[in-house]
Amino acid sequence: TGASIAVADVCYNDRTFMLTPSASSTDVTAGKDNVFQVCFTDPNQGISSADYIAENMPDAKIAVLYRNDDAYSQGIHDTFVKEATDKGAFEVVYEGTFTNDTASDFSVQLAGAQNAGADLVFLPIYYQPASIIFSQAKAMGYAPTFFGVDGMDGILTMEGFDPKLAEGVMLLTPFNADATDEKTA
Repeated sequence: TGASIAVADVCYNDRTFMLTPSASSTDVTAGKDNVFQVCFTDPNQGISSADYIAENMPDAKIAVLYRNDDAYSQGIHDTFVKEATDKGAFEVVYEGTFTNDTASDFSVQLAGAQNAGADLVFLPIYYQPASIIFSQAKAMGYAPTFFGVDGMDGILTMEGFDPKLAEGVMLLTPFNADATDEKTA
């Protein structure tokens, strides 16, 4: 997203067409009639995640672990929490943050989520820190449902990652693995 914002400004000023397959911040296209996004936006991911959880797990107690120095993670977090509050269908019992520099030890955040009684941990983050969170949660005997967004796509291809840690992880993605139409299958 950061690089796309910079490029989008240049493309807009030069009147060059731009299409990003991966930048999800609304800042990329804001006010630019020649800049387009293929993927869904950060706000859309936060709202869709909250709506799905409200509809399918209305009694869940949610912890949110997000990176507060990343526009992607912060943007999804903000809309998720707002939508959760507006819906009132489930309770956010804990919010834990981290930065890029502290993304190697999540024991404090996981203990906070566990102590708050969270049975679902929402992770609007990328797969690298998520892989550490899964491993550390397992090591401490904490086994909530983990729910991630499109940034977690790719976790199974990480070198050294035990794919068993991702069993049961829920993932919001624009791809529907259960689709039955011929083109998707």
